[in-house]
Amino acid sequence: MQYFDRYDVVEIAVIESRIKSLSNVKDYCIIIHDKDLLPSGEPKKRHFHAIITFSNPTKISVVARAMCVEPQYVNKIKSTTTSAKLYLIHKNDDTKYQYKPEEVVASFDYVKFANSYTPRQKREDLADKIANWEIKRYNLVEHVSPDEYARNKNYYDRCFDYRQNLLASNNHREMECMYISGPSGVGKTTFAKMAAKSKDYACYISSWGKNLLDDYKGQECIILDDYRDDISGLHLSDFLKLTDNNTDSLVNCRFYNKSIAECKLLIITSVVPIDKFYYWATDWIEEKKQIYRRISHYFIMSSEKISEFVYNNDTWNYDFSGSMINPVRVIFNKENTKSMLEDFAKTMKIDWVDFDKCAEKVVLGANELLHFWDYPNADKKYS
Repeated sequence: MQYFDRYDVVEIAVIESRIKSLSNVKDYCIIIHDKDLLPSGEPKKRHFHAIITFSNPTKISVVARAMCVEPQYVNKIKSTTTSAKLYLIHKNDDTKYQYKPEEVVASFDYVKFANSYTPRQKREDLADKIANWEIKRYNLVEHVSPDEYARNKNYYDRCFDYRQNLLASNNHREMECMYISGPSGVGKTTFAKMAAKSKDYACYISSWGKNLLDDYKGQECIILDDYRDDISGLHLSDFLKLTDNNTDSLVNCRFYNKSIAECKLLIITSVVPIDKFYYWATDWIEEKKQIYRRISHYFIMSSEKISEFVYNNDTWNYDFSGSMINPVRVIFNKENTKSMLEDFAKTMKIDWVDFDKCAEKVVLGANELLHFWDYPNADKKYS
């Protein structure tokens, strides 16, 4: 795949001639995509896709040289060849623009090939995407119709079971942990959701009780909301397994144990400060180190501001990193925002007339203005 603004030609005939210059080509198909959209709804840059199969093994560097692209733009097919070829017109992905088979330039009858696409092949394509974790339990409904889901629910459940077994056999995870503490009503849960949204992660908010992950369906972010280590929490040993950043272990659930290897961000919200978390453990000093080294970022929230602390592996403690205005306060309280704007204008000697209108605009745009991961510029963006 390559964008035309980074390519030396725009003619599909030239691309085809470059493919033909390769030896051992079994077949090929090419299409220009000029109607794709970004998640924001804006048009994607014009680009082309080419699927090439060979009768003998061929190095990526050889293909890249012939196609006049950098090697990173040439990839091995991760699913099946059939699925890859169908992707050229997005026939196996109803969420994207549907190109016509006639738009594909190929060494074989692509129209006939595309028209032979069967419901069984569609299920197999979805199975490949489930195995590769492109589709998860929580977003399966975005890829299948209600009728398709009802008729093939058991099939898809078995596909997810297969994926679960793959995760269990791998025994590896890459997960970041955060801890947010503060009194009730300051917006800890909302702030956690904002953290997930800033990374485009789907959120799972834990249920109450011992089986925290009963309804977990593969979301990239898990929020252990209002976690009480002494009442509804896990035993400390189970909590340490759950929050292990690198090693995956199955989590106890009501019907079957689950892997959370697909979780990239785990956030704990609690009214308990982190230095009092599991303080009743038998060997608190040693256990505190185990908890701290798993949780890279610690946030203390009040109604006015949020302070960030980052774990220091050398001192086994948290270093103050910075603070910012509580964005939840800005988003949901227009009067507070108006007051802050008035103070700001007075300090900077700015003559603003309509504070109500300004406050409305700030409230509407606060989520973008106060980007969660951009602390150095947070106050500047707010201003």
